[in-house]
Amino acid sequence: MRIRIFTCFLLAGILLLNSCVQGDIDELQNQINDLNSKLEDLQRTQQEALLAAIASLQADLALLNSELVGDLELLQQEVENNANAVYYGNVITDGDYALLTAQGATIITGRVVISSDAHVQALADVKLIGKNLEIMGGSTITMTALQSVGENLLVSNISEDATIDLSTLSSVGGDFEVMNNSGLTSLMANNLVLISGGLNSERNLGFTTLSFAKLDQVDDIYVNEYDDRDFDSLAGDLATLELSSANVNNDVSIHYLGAVANLALGSIGGDFICEYSDLAKITSNAATIGGDFIMEYNKFLSSIDVVSLSRIEGKLRMVSNYDWNTPGSGLTTMPSFAALTFIGGDVYISSNSNLTTVEAFNNVTEVRGTSIEFSGNGNLDNVNIFNALVDTANPASQWGDYSHASINVNANTFWFTGFNALTEALNLNVSIAKTAGVFNEVTGEFEPGGDTSKFEGFDNLTDVSVLELTVSEVTEFNAFGALNNFKNYQTYLTVYMPNDPNVGLCSMEPIFTKIKSGAFDNWNGTRKAVFTLNWSEQDRDTAIDQLLAPCTP
Repeated sequence: MRIRIFTCFLLAGILLLNSCVQGDIDELQNQINDLNSKLEDLQRTQQEALLAAIASLQADLALLNSELVGDLELLQQEVENNANAVYYGNVITDGDYALLTAQGATIITGRVVISSDAHVQALADVKLIGKNLEIMGGSTITMTALQSVGENLLVSNISEDATIDLSTLSSVGGDFEVMNNSGLTSLMANNLVLISGGLNSERNLGFTTLSFAKLDQVDDIYVNEYDDRDFDSLAGDLATLELSSANVNNDVSIHYLGAVANLALGSIGGDFICEYSDLAKITSNAATIGGDFIMEYNKFLSSIDVVSLSRIEGKLRMVSNYDWNTPGSGLTTMPSFAALTFIGGDVYISSNSNLTTVEAFNNVTEVRGTSIEFSGNGNLDNVNIFNALVDTANPASQWGDYSHASINVNANTFWFTGFNALTEALNLNVSIAKTAGVFNEVTGEFEPGGDTSKFEGFDNLTDVSVLELTVSEVTEFNAFGALNNFKNYQTYLTVYMPNDPNVGLCSMEPIFTKIKSGAFDNWNGTRKAVFTLNWSEQDRDTAIDQLLAPCTP
């Protein structure tokens, strides 16, 4: 009996064990099937994302009428039809690179990080990277097969001597950034047509060359190569910046650029700012600057070629474009801006001290800023500016007639003429004088200033709130002939009279006669005209008689 009972228990145990083992195997198989299903779903999701990125780049390139759309179509077919060509996932570690090499894939769906020359070699046949390409190491980084990056291309923290050549790269689906590299000397991608995001190059010591010889479109550009190793010049080493007259959808912001021969751009949808740089020339075929147009402290900027520019939607600033240590450096002749008709903000042209002649802005009819300033621009043979300007009033302003721009002109010149079509201004401060004597550092001799200074202009101006007129050194005067009214109820006119009593302000006889008759006087004497000779205030009527005395036949 005991033997039978033991036998029954033994048989029952074996049956139970077999049942448990079979259950574990079934559960494990279910888990494997579930993982395979998830892997297939993941691969399908990554493939769909990759195809979507390709489609987006195709659409952007098609807008540019680029012949490179066909190359992306071939990559799309390869993704769809050749499973072994596609590596699903990121390539970051050495293990990832070993798997990529074993598979022989040419397309990577995920993110790629390059840290060494071995990584570069492993990517030799890769044509497409679906997500970010991050280059953080290597010396000779040449990728001749790579055609497209789906998201961002980031180059950063390369500390050893290195060059990058992406000779067949045609499109980047996000930003292209070159940041904080102390070893990188050059980066070339001379078949790159499209950067869907922004181009950013910043703090790359020793970086001399950034070349995109076929770039057609980029969202925005920011370059700042500030270099504080030499305080005599804080501009960086970037001396070759080839942007292929690319069209920029938004802002262009250039700072501390090296001795670039020509910064060439196409259309500019936002601000254009170039400052503290050693470049020689700026060229743009833009018809419109969508924001501000600013050029400041560019020591060797000698040429600005914007022959098609008709509108600046924001302000215009041109300040201190010369090197005080280098005679004749920077702007010596102001570009004419011959096509320009509209400026949407303030105008500030100042301290370009090596200018010798200015004939500019003479087709501008509208300025919508509150201020126009032309001052401190060296010794000038002649100044001929803004002679088509008819309107500075802001139609959106609540101030009505008082929304006109104020104008400040301070020029040392043999001949000034300007603003001949303008009928009304807010506050007007004009100082015209002879050219000043200067020390010639080449000859070591002092060169005397000019002996004549002719002032013409403002022929159609009828109304102004306040006029301050400094003509102490003027030798010939013919301006403000139509002036008829002052709107200010305090001191509305200040005249610093010619030192030479033989110089009359004959063209202002009508308004002087009106002033002398008391037409602008008020009951308490606070509304007045002030006349000063040799820093001494003169009796109003006596001063007017003296200013008009040379006019009598």
